[in-house]
Amino acid sequence: MTVAVGLAGAGPWARAFHAPVFAAGPETRLAGVWSRHPANAADLAASFGTRACGSFAELLERCEAVVFAMPPDAQAELAARAARAGRAVLLEKPVALDVAGAEALAAAVDAAGVPSMVVLTNRFRPGVRDFLARAACLPLSGGRACQLTNEFRDGTFAHSPWRTRGGVLYNTGPHGLDLLDAALGPIKEITSVLGPADFHALTCRHEGGAVSQLTICGAVPGVGKRTVYELYGTRGELRLDLSSLAGDAGQTRATLRAEFAEAVRQWRPHPVDVRRGLHLQRLLAQVAVV
Repeated sequence: MTVAVGLAGAGPWARAFHAPVFAAGPETRLAGVWSRHPANAADLAASFGTRACGSFAELLERCEAVVFAMPPDAQAELAARAARAGRAVLLEKPVALDVAGAEALAAAVDAAGVPSMVVLTNRFRPGVRDFLARAACLPLSGGRACQLTNEFRDGTFAHSPWRTRGGVLYNTGPHGLDLLDAALGPIKEITSVLGPADFHALTCRHEGGAVSQLTICGAVPGVGKRTVYELYGTRGELRLDLSSLAGDAGQTRATLRAEFAEAVRQWRPHPVDVRRGLHLQRLLAQVAVV
């Protein structure tokens, strides 16, 4: 069964990621596009041979699952509406801009009993899954990670008001916290120090006693993207440099699409679901309030 997917949002990320992923099939087809900017929706829909919907209600009528490519605050409100209408939802991270919004969204999804999944892209990468599987077999005491880019200086997010408001922590932080949490056990406490240029140094205490550190900055000239995870234990260490996984985009996207479609077909939550998004939202709130 091919899943009819509606796309909510028609910005650059929707064009670069969501539309090509879910139009590609074979598990899904792009049933329609809606945006708060109708001209963008019309242009994107034409590019992928589907319909531009005049309202969010029309989009819901045309699909059984909604894929969101919108700012977190708008996503939280509209995804809750989609859930109440009985539609499965694919959510971007963070799932909201604050804990209250994430809690309301999770409650709506739970009450409706619809499947949900969060686009924590690294979770669908074969190399990352292998890294987490190996971590699960080792006694680990702690770890450290860095996520460094120049995307908050080079204009990449110049037209993204929510990223300007939330900063690199809300844009990049969910990925780092998610993988450290998955590898070392649930994070129960975070302390942080904020340096110049939005440089975050986080120390996390995990259930079971492990400790990890995460450094995040979006304004480091010359680094491109540097994302490295290191785990340490009594049997040695594990290291993952995401730059070593270059070239896996096609397989990662195919896995993400297939697993979302399967969750919709089986009508069950994905392991990386809205509750995972809520957990990460609560961790972000320990670090900074936006």
